[in-house]
Amino acid sequence: MPLSDLTARLGGWPRRGLALVCLLLAGVTAVAAHRAPTPRAGHPIVVAARDLPAGATLHAADVRVRSWPDELRPAGALPRPADAVGRRAGGAIRAGEAITGARLVGAGLTTGLAPQLRGVPVQIAGSGLAGFVHAGDWIDLLVGDPPDAGGPAPPSARLLARAVRVLAVLGPPGDTATDADSVGIVVAVDGATALKIAAVSGRALVATVRDPP
Repeated sequence: MPLSDLTARLGGWPRRGLALVCLLLAGVTAVAAHRAPTPRAGHPIVVAARDLPAGATLHAADVRVRSWPDELRPAGALPRPADAVGRRAGGAIRAGEAITGARLVGAGLTTGLAPQLRGVPVQIAGSGLAGFVHAGDWIDLLVGDPPDAGGPAPPSARLLARAVRVLAVLGPPGDTATDADSVGIVVAVDGATALKIAAVSGRALVATVRDPP
């Protein structure tokens, strides 16, 4: 075979070989991109096993342990189910949500509050309030003054506390129905306001939700 014919026949192979190499490299890159990422270091934390309503008492079946990446671990996360079982949810908790001490009534609920504030439980009046007031809301508290037995004056109300933050919603006392006459909540107030609330103990208050101060 003449040399010129052989050169003509082989002339296309270098280009074809280069194209084949490029295809192989592209395939390797695609496979590498779809590899499972290297697991990140983490530690066990307690998460909700199901949706939990505000005020629910947590049982062993309500929580489970998951490994959580350290860089995403929320502050105050609980490491053991025993830290959560028996305590009450301060607000609604979604399935899979990390449970922290601040989400439960009890130790940790007042974490991060200013030194002059403390958590105070109150009863607010009205039906359906378990779905109206939520943890984190800002509210005004009103109290009705008892009617004057000696006169025809209509009942009156006064402002008891302005712009207080709700730390937890406990639900109706002794019941989980939302149409109870009153609902228990925990609010963050200063010492003077705590004394005002104590002075009307036994009387259900009215809460009005407002914008943050």
